[in-house]
Amino acid sequence: MKLDGRVALVTGGASGIGRASALRFAAAGMRVCVVDIDGEAAQAVADSIDGVGLSCDVSDPAQVEAAFTRCVEELGGLDLAFLNAGITIHWSGDIGSLDLDQYRRSVSVNLDGVVYGAVTAVRTMRSCAGSGERAILATASLAGLVPWHPDPVYSLGKHGVVGFMRSIAPNLAPEGISVHTICPGITETGVLGDRRKIVERIGVPVMEPEAIADAVLTAVTAPAEQTGTCWVAQHGKPAWPMTFADVAGPDMRLNVPVARQHN
Repeated sequence: MKLDGRVALVTGGASGIGRASALRFAAAGMRVCVVDIDGEAAQAVADSIDGVGLSCDVSDPAQVEAAFTRCVEELGGLDLAFLNAGITIHWSGDIGSLDLDQYRRSVSVNLDGVVYGAVTAVRTMRSCAGSGERAILATASLAGLVPWHPDPVYSLGKHGVVGFMRSIAPNLAPEGISVHTICPGITETGVLGDRRKIVERIGVPVMEPEAIADAVLTAVTAPAEQTGTCWVAQHGKPAWPMTFADVAGPDMRLNVPVARQHN
């Protein structure tokens, strides 16, 4: 996908991976709408790249729709949506002690926020004039590819993101919309919080957000035929595409892309 002169919207864009990616998009010539629940921080990032900063809670579909509408009003279109916002919750990891309000908050941001963002991105892209390749990216995690014992609820949301993004990719390909998922390892973000020293003490390297922004650029500039790819980002390695095992059998006869229904 060509980036120069195009428009990107980034959720969770005020810090971490979102901020690093917004800066990278701007450096590639994109106009960027920075979206975050912390509106002041989003505006600060946007000011540094001559972009637009907006406050938005991605777990609220009305706020998501309003943010995309403002992006188009301010920047004239939408070519790339990077659905990056995510959180962790504070609990022991013992599923028997899980607070259900905390559970709903985790899933509402980490999974619902991606679904709301993808739905709104597709509708917005369809409504905007213009041509050329477009893309929707979402941040998942290694916890979306393997069991993550310290936080099964986080793993639940990220597994959902991986399955959802892989499933919509072939449906959107005929419209020139590529879909990719970014699956980082341990990274210096708000999700990690103040645990970096503890993590590094046990021998786990912590990546900087800029390393994940490299993976994001790899995904968004990948050939269109690579849509549906999950890009794994690990310390000291370039981003690489995850290979999933095929599940053979007659059930797969039903597993075909769904054509868009025009009204």
